[in-house]
This record gives sequence, C-alpha cells and structure tokens, in this order.
Amino acid sequence: MKERSKRLLGIALLIIVFAGAGAYYCVYVRVPPRPVSAEAGGWDERHGEDYFRVNDESNRLIFTTGHAVTVGDEFIAEDETRCQVVTVAGNVATAKSLGKMESLVEFPAMEAEAKPSGTSTVGIYHTHSDESYLPSDGSDSIPAKGGVLRVGTSMASALDKKGVKVIHSLTPHDPHDAGAYDRSRRTAAQILRDKPMALFDVHRDAGPAEPYLKDIPGQGEVAKAMIVVGRTNPKSSANLSFARRLMNAVNAKYPGLVKGIFMGKAGFNQDLYDRSLLLEMGTEKTTREAAEKGAALIGSVVPSILGVSGGPSGGSTGRAIAWILGLSVAGTFVYLWVSTGSWGELRAKVMGWFGAGGVRVGGGRKNGGAGTN
Repeated sequence: MKERSKRLLGIALLIIVFAGAGAYYCVYVRVPPRPVSAEAGGWDERHGEDYFRVNDESNRLIFTTGHAVTVGDEFIAEDETRCQVVTVAGNVATAKSLGKMESLVEFPAMEAEAKPSGTSTVGIYHTHSDESYLPSDGSDSIPAKGGVLRVGTSMASALDKKGVKVIHSLTPHDPHDAGAYDRSRRTAAQILRDKPMALFDVHRDAGPAEPYLKDIPGQGEVAKAMIVVGRTNPKSSANLSFARRLMNAVNAKYPGLVKGIFMGKAGFNQDLYDRSLLLEMGTEKTTREAAEKGAALIGSVVPSILGVSGGPSGGSTGRAIAWILGLSVAGTFVYLWVSTGSWGELRAKVMGWFGAGGVRVGGGRKNGGAGTN
C-alpha cells in the first residue's frame, strides 16, 4: 500500500507541476507572433560618427539619427510639417516637403475606449538595454546596465509623482543586434498583460549632441526627444496619432523638447498596442543627466494626454502569487488524498484543521474526544 501511495503521490505532483508550467506559459510567456507585414526593424542602426543626415531639397539639414533611413521614410517636425525621404546616398538622405499635417480629431475614439477601471498604468522598457552616454557613463555601451535604464527610471519617477502607476522593466535584451527587438517583444507583451494606458520603449539616438540639446528656462540644458513610429506595422496610424498628441502636448509646455517624429521602415513591436511608442532621448554624446531631465519632463506631461489618474492595482505580481497559492493548495489536497486513502478521511482531516467537531467518519464520531450515542 505504501509503495502504491508513493507512486500515486509522485504522479499527482508531476501532473500539478506540468499543469502549472503550462498555465504559466500560456498566461505569461507566450508572445503574440509578429505580423508578416511588420518587420522587426530598427536593428540596422548606426553608431558614433556613422549616423544619417537628412536634408531638404535645398540641402538644409532637417534632422540627424542613428536609425537606418530608407526611401519612403517620413519626418514630422515640431511645427507639424511633414517630409518624405526620396533619395539615400551613403549616410545622406534627401527629403521632399509634403506640407502640413491634417488636424487631429479633438476627441479620438481610441482615448474614449477601454480605460482600465480603478487604475492608471504606464509601461516602460528598453530594447537596447546597453545604450549609454559617453560624457556621463564613460562608454556608449554598457551591456545589460546602460545609462538609458536610468533615463527610463527618471521618466518613471515623474509619472509616479503624478499619481500614475509605472511598470518599468529593466530586463536586458542584449546583445545589441538583429534579435534585440524579438527578445524585447516578450517583455512588451508581458507588460501589456497589465493593460497599461501607454507603452514606451526608451532609447538614445546616435550622432552629434547639438541637434538634441535644448535650454529650457528653469531646467537648464536638457536632451530633446525624437519619437519613432514604425511605418510597416498594422497599427502605425494609431501609433502616429498618439505620437502627435504627445509631441504637441509636450511642446506646448516645453517648446522644442520633442524635436519631431521619425517614421521608419520598421515595426518596433508597435503592432502590439495602439499607444506604443519608441522615444530617443539624446545621443551618446549628450550627458545622461540631460537625458534624464528631458525624460522626466516628458513623463510629467504624459498623464494629461491620457486623462488618467493613479490607483491601486494587483498587476502581474498579484496574478503570479495567485497561481503559486493555487498550485500549493492543489498539491496539498492531492498529497492528503493519497496519504489518507479516501475522500472521507481527507474531509475529516481538513475539517479537523478548522476546528469543526462532530465530523462523522465511518460509523464513529469525534467531538473533542468525547463519544455520544
């Protein structure tokens, strides 16, 4: 009987372990596949002096970036004028003007829908977790511990001060290669299980510091931001609408802090969510402190465009604890069932734990050790 009980107990525990692992995978690990139309993109980026210059048709500089620039890419300046890249020769691109952007709808449906009840959450993560700032960090790349993580923390702190809950993932996605966006997709998908109102992938760009620096009264020198939208993903229109709202709101309070929106031939995992954006905070040649200040100012404005306020939330941690407790309880009951040998004995033992006297077991009755007829 003992050997049989041990075998049954082992089988039961294995079933619980595999069932729990399967459930955890389905809820926390499984990542939505990347649409065929949304290229991983963004991996073909330049470093140091090997950056792109984008000029207008009169050869005047529009912007610089370490992102790969291709024909068809677009840039929306802070004044909402739009241009499109028509030629690329080496690291120099030429863009033609497309005129002014159309006005945004005042009350878009996407912002009126699906506001999470009882909580306001924003997610922050870092696809390129190595990105750093030479003047402050001593290197432009520190694997898994780049200065950009502290820039994300600065943005998170500003949001927190506004009463917004922040899920800031410091999960590294190194190396800085073609697979970084595929690795960070898992992180983004996990954050989205908590239904945040917005999701930001915080980076730093490459190139000279000057185009990314701004002196803001009362703040001193801060690093500007460039918002990046992947134009090949199926949610690019919604992403762009959110990007424009963010740029306009930030620049209304801190003129010129967001220098523009770059729409590159990439996906950047933004197909996962309508309000998912990539933020470039300064370059490797700006100080990390300037980037931290810029990120904090942007973070302080984000709640105003979302119309959100802080509130308690159990989040993914609470769900994980619930899974663990559930599996523990199930394991305990299976163990008791095997060791007692019958449901009746199991029920008697459980009721006994809770001080429930008078439980009938077979033909007898227990009641504080005193029998009755």
